[in-house]
Amino acid sequence: MSLTPQMRQSIQLLSMPISELNEYIDSIVANNPVLEKKFERKSPVRIEKAVSRDENPRISLISQARMLNLDDKAMKIAEYLIYEMDNNGYIQINTEEAAQDLFTSVDEVEEVLLAIQTLDPPGIGASDIRECLQLQLKRMNKEDSLEYDIVTSYINELATNDVEKISHGLNIDKEEVVRAINSIRKLNPRPASTVLSKEDEPVIPDLIANRKNNKIRLELNREWIPHLRLYNPYENKLDIVKDPEAREFLKKNMDEGKHLISNLKRREETMCRVADYILQFQECYFENGISEIKSLTIKDVGEALNLHPSTISRTVSNKYIQINDKVVPLKILLSQGIKNENGEVASKTSIKNRIKELVDNEDKAKPLSDNKIKEGLEKEEINIKRRTVAKYRESLRILPTHLRRNKASH
Repeated sequence: MSLTPQMRQSIQLLSMPISELNEYIDSIVANNPVLEKKFERKSPVRIEKAVSRDENPRISLISQARMLNLDDKAMKIAEYLIYEMDNNGYIQINTEEAAQDLFTSVDEVEEVLLAIQTLDPPGIGASDIRECLQLQLKRMNKEDSLEYDIVTSYINELATNDVEKISHGLNIDKEEVVRAINSIRKLNPRPASTVLSKEDEPVIPDLIANRKNNKIRLELNREWIPHLRLYNPYENKLDIVKDPEAREFLKKNMDEGKHLISNLKRREETMCRVADYILQFQECYFENGISEIKSLTIKDVGEALNLHPSTISRTVSNKYIQINDKVVPLKILLSQGIKNENGEVASKTSIKNRIKELVDNEDKAKPLSDNKIKEGLEKEEINIKRRTVAKYRESLRILPTHLRRNKASH
């Protein structure tokens, strides 16, 4: 389907976080003499300072990515992935989900991900510790080394320092294995910790929500959203008004201004509608936080509101909401789910949170194995595989049983 410029602008505005929206509006107003911008309470100077991107530590990675000569689409994918990166440098969103969010192919996402993995520090962009160490060894031209074989096939034994099992499995002398392990220990399992150790820039919430008397109140953060109005600076200058070219110029800018104001209103209406549905569905979040979040996907919201999933994805991506004085990504209130024996669905987020609670409350002298965690979840009618428990535990940066026991004993 061919999109008009107005439709393209509407889609573009919906995807923008509030800071980017202000920059976009500034650029339009600067080139349109019939548009005037006003703020309800704050000045433009204050806003520009508050959203200064120079304070964002991820900018250094984005700057590196721009040096890779990526085209515009690939650069958009790169920025998305860099912002999905945790503070240790891991990108754990799967490529299928990223492709869906970005309305592109999995192949394109994977190609850009490989490009990100060439950035510094070595090891960033990995999905887990195995891949992180592999990337660092590749950068050292050690892809054919014993270290690489150990990282690839014996990552759990490496964590527990099981020299015997590694030596037997690879048919390598124990002394060689020890030397290789010592070499691996010099690698950095958290490569971006020095780059991203600072907190991200203070984000500006697009929406503000609170609950009073069991009713959820949702409003736009209008302190940061400029109010636009149309005016004609030449209406009293007859010589200009009578000129055909001047009239055409004014009409063109008036039309563009009207479309922008209309699209901004549409953006606000869509955001409020989507956010309100999500908040009503996840009402338990107000009292119990992320531990009680229910399974809710982009597709679910789209079907409930009769909106295309792409519209929902654009609405929630890179948007923040202030809930009870705490600012969180709007996307955090969405989660895929896993069915239990009763057919009920527990979200991945809540399962991860439950794993963290089980580990936090374990006997430090006898830490829970992944299998014991699996058994604990099964008692709560949450059935997942042991390797899924391990994957979730690693994503939470929780050490394996043996290393937690060592840590507890010191």
